[in-house]
Amino acid sequence: MILIFFFSFNESLSKKICEPPIIKSEKEIISALKVCDPGDKLLVRFDLKVQSERLIVKLCDLEHTIITKEDIGIIHKRKSGLLLICIYEPS
Repeated sequence: MILIFFFSFNESLSKKICEPPIIKSEKEIISALKVCDPGDKLLVRFDLKVQSERLIVKLCDLEHTIITKEDIGIIHKRKSGLLLICIYEPS
């Protein structure tokens, strides 16, 4: 009985990893993130045309660590682009 309670409680605290499709413009931000819930771990790939600073301010909980990877040398490969990892908290 205690194990069932522990696993159900632990499951409710853990959030999913939300990985929307690549965001190619600022207009796509809201529609791409409809699958994400506040508090989810967010892994966003975005195009060079989208400013990472705007994404961070709009999407991330600034109380937690934010990780960015800006490797513009591999933009032409599939599933590549700039990368942002944070806790999703839309403003």
